[in-house]
Amino acid sequence: MFPTFLGGILLSYISIDNILEGPLRIFLKEYIDLKDFGSNIREEGLYYLILGLGLFQVITALQSFVQPVIEINSGRIALRTKEKSLSVVRDVYEIKSIEKKDEEALLFIFEDMKFNVLTKHVKNEDVEEVINYITDSKEV
Repeated sequence: MFPTFLGGILLSYISIDNILEGPLRIFLKEYIDLKDFGSNIREEGLYYLILGLGLFQVITALQSFVQPVIEINSGRIALRTKEKSLSVVRDVYEIKSIEKKDEEALLFIFEDMKFNVLTKHVKNEDVEEVINYITDSKEV
């Protein structure tokens, strides 16, 4: 998610710089015939759209930094995966099996999809606790 965070910061900077007549806009005025910001509604809309996209990317990346990798609550499981930018939330009973791919990843196999969860920075005891909880709930 670090590239997403950097991309969001870059998009936000470009749009804010152009909205507030910053150094990038002054530089662009030398090569492109730009009028004052707000005189062209399409240009204004474009920069507000870029700002919205940048802020969305920054918020998504920051959310993934503070969000737990695996969270189980009230029979639902939330997984932070590399495939999806937002968390995958499913019911625990939908899990067919869990496989350890290696020391750094778990493979959650659902009825319709598979998700890789990076557990490199998670304690082994916590990973074993999650696996035991899910297998115990499947047996009941």
